[in-house]
Amino acid sequence: MADSSMDPDAALMVSFQRGDHTAFEQILDKYHARIVNFIYKIVNDRSEAEELAQDVFLKVFRARATYEPRARFAAWIYRIATNSGLRALQNRRRWRLFTQRNHNSRGIRPDAEEFLADPAPTAEARLVKQELGRIVRQAIASLPGKERVAIVLYRYEGLSYKEVAEAMNCTEAAVKTHIHRGKLKLRDRILPYLER
Repeated sequence: MADSSMDPDAALMVSFQRGDHTAFEQILDKYHARIVNFIYKIVNDRSEAEELAQDVFLKVFRARATYEPRARFAAWIYRIATNSGLRALQNRRRWRLFTQRNHNSRGIRPDAEEFLADPAPTAEARLVKQELGRIVRQAIASLPGKERVAIVLYRYEGLSYKEVAEAMNCTEAAVKTHIHRGKLKLRDRILPYLER
């Protein structure tokens, strides 16, 4: 994008580059909750999402000297958040494999549901709509990282295929494939509940 006036958030980042620290505060005000919620949908842990969001904004702050408004600012910041969330998932998987090996060598069965534990109260105390929401959250949390990120960016964050591709550093065709595969897996996981 050659003209930052086309994207007000990119214009804020350019103002921040030029020394306007209130512009960064405006970016933080606009995107903080969005980034925390987005990362939460990836890692399924609120405190970890808060920490990772802080890292995202630290990276944005540090990137002010090299930032160039070539794409929409939202796609750029979601790309940083996507990388942080996926890296956290990889680290978590490595840690789980390490602890599983240690537990298994001592005969202890690891608790696989701890990773997907829903922080909300049990379904028995909620209405059917809330129960379905829990089922959907669990189904999304069980998707592989790239499928989960593509669906969350497209469906919940409202980014276009092109912007999701920019955020995930892949082609639009790859994004459509991730979303399609993710939707099929979600359907398979949610359909049995709906049939009950």
